[in-house]
Order: sequence, then structure tokens, then C-alpha cells
Amino acid sequence: MLELRKLVLGASLLMLTACASAVFPDFDDNEEDVVVSEGGRVVRQMPEEGSSLKADTQNAAYEGEEEVDEVDVAEEPQDDSVDEIVEEETVTAAETVPVKEENLEEEVEAAEVVEELTAEPAGSSVSYRVDTFYFDNGSAYLSPKYNPNLRKIAKMVKENNANIVVYGHSSSRTRDTDPVSHKLANFKASLERAQNVAAALKRAGVPAGKISVQAMSDSAPAYQEVMPEGERLNRRAEVYISY
Repeated sequence: MLELRKLVLGASLLMLTACASAVFPDFDDNEEDVVVSEGGRVVRQMPEEGSSLKADTQNAAYEGEEEVDEVDVAEEPQDDSVDEIVEEETVTAAETVPVKEENLEEEVEAAEVVEELTAEPAGSSVSYRVDTFYFDNGSAYLSPKYNPNLRKIAKMVKENNANIVVYGHSSSRTRDTDPVSHKLANFKASLERAQNVAAALKRAGVPAGKISVQAMSDSAPAYQEVMPEGERLNRRAEVYISY
């Protein structure tokens, strides 16, 4: 029995050794290019020229699907709700801005005052000071030396169908009097000077309806009265023409 066992063990070892020395090719069970030739030899067929692997074809299909998805996403229409929200917020912000009505009214009133002050007589396009006549201290007498000036003004009125405004002025100095008497004396002097110039213009040929007078007293000095010359130049009557 011992010898029989030795023989069986030896035969098993020989079979194991033969199997270990045998060479088996590597291949996938799912590959269709594997062929078993006659005699049990395994042979791998190479792909024909011009053909591609199935995996490449599948990958190409997958890549195409990804590109299509990207295009679809890019072409999806945008939601207009965002624009509507922005517009609503803009309108709401504009409606909630407070309007300072008081400031607007003040600006309108200021503009109206400026317009009234700078407005020319109705129907006139030109208005300017044409001449100035000067008077002695405390006097409203108009010197005859101004007669050529008066005739020149009368001629301008006739040629342009113009209107005349005479503004009478006085210096601020009077005798030692109370403030009320001081103001009355200066107002009276400025009025008489304007009236005397207006009367001289009428004698020179200017129609009475074309002349008006304004007494300014000492409210609009042309020169500072720190010296006697300034006082003399403020005792005056200014003639403005407009047409």
C-alpha cells in the first residue's frame, strides 16, 4: 500500500508541474476578435484597415451628446421677471424722491422779480441812458448850457418814436435838520430837478405824453460823498430813452 501511494503522489506532482509550465494567452472573454484555431491555439484578430474601435464610436457619441446639451442650455430663453423687478424698483425709487415745493416756489418768485426789474417798457427793444444833467447845491435850476443836449434828445425821440424817463437825484447832505426833514428836502430837490428837465424837453419839442418823471431822492448815489466833488456829481437828473 505504501508503494501505491508513492506512485499516485508522484503522478500528481508531474501533472501539477506540467500545468504550471503551460503558457496561456491573456484575453477578455467578451472580445469578439478572439478566435480559437485548429489544434486549440488561441489567435487575436487585428481590426481591419479603416475601421475604428467600438469604444471610440461610443465615446464620440457621448461627446456629441454633451455638446448638444451645452447648446440647449445656452439657447434657453431668459426669464423676463428679473427685468420687470428692476423696472419696478426704479419706478418706486423715482416716486419716493421728495420734491421740495417750497424751494421751487422761492426760485420761481426770485425769477419773476428779476424779470420785472430787467424788463423794458412794453413794445421797447432798446433802453439806455442818453444824458445826465447836473445841478448846484440845493438848486433845481437847469443851466442854459444844456440846451444843445435837450434838442439832440428831442430829435432822437422824433426819429425813433421813443419814450423818455427822467430820474431826479440828490446828494445825501443837507443842513442840520431832523431825519424826517432831511428826507423830505432831498426828495423835493430830486423831484424838482426831474420836473425841470422834463419841462425843458417839452420846450425842445418832445410831446408831453412821451415823458415821465421819477424822484429818487438820495437813494441811488452815483459817487461816494467823502469829497465835495462826489456830492456835486450826485446832484443830477438822468434821462433814459427807450424805443
